[in-house]
Amino acid sequence: QELREKTVVGVNASGQVREFQLRIRVKFRMRTPQGRDLIDETEIIQQRDISFNESAVLAKEAEEALLYRDMQSDIVQQLLRRIAAVQTLD
Repeated sequence: QELREKTVVGVNASGQVREFQLRIRVKFRMRTPQGRDLIDETEIIQQRDISFNESAVLAKEAEEALLYRDMQSDIVQQLLRRIAAVQTLD
């Protein structure tokens, strides 16, 4: 399961958004075909802060997409390390 979140964390004096926090939550578990849990349900969270400027909306959208891709890559690396560790135990 993957969930993406975008939360306002900073505003200026007139209430305009100046900073967001981007977050990806991934829940997973690993089982054998017989149903034995090798990894119990686990949640991995990655988060990044991004400034916002309404005069550069397109550039900020591209930066946001890049940050989400970077967070996904980090999560995949963590998942692969955890799976590799399970394989060495059996």
